[in-house]
Amino acid sequence: MIATDNVYPNTAKIYKTQFTGNADMPYDFFLSRYNEAYVSETIAFCESLVNDTPVPCSGQDGLAALVMALAADKSAEENRWVKFTEIVEQVYCKDATDCVIVPDGVFPEGFMPISVASELLIPDVDEVKAEKAEVSLRGKVASFFSGE
Repeated sequence: MIATDNVYPNTAKIYKTQFTGNADMPYDFFLSRYNEAYVSETIAFCESLVNDTPVPCSGQDGLAALVMALAADKSAEENRWVKFTEIVEQVYCKDATDCVIVPDGVFPEGFMPISVASELLIPDVDEVKAEKAEVSLRGKVASFFSGE
């Protein structure tokens, strides 16, 4: 089980016989609640661009967060538990960059449900670069020793 709570202006709690809770209402806007996280995320992303290094959060991390958010929405809407695989199996991708959530009971021609979220991801750019560099290096070493 996972439990989260909103961010409040302070940590004061009220404990009474009829009520237990926070002294203040939570911040009312998402960016106000999670400002520090957005600032840190933006700085890390910009540093990755400037230094040509991998970003701290991968596409797989983003996909996992999206699947969890969609499952939470559906759970709240339908007042029931929703498995993450239920959400993943509703994703239809025409290609690696064009995916949609298919409404229940509507399947496009050629639809094949996927139960593993990572199968929806395109290859990681940094991993592809590293693999190409390794193959290229192996080829150069092989040609050096073969005298070509």
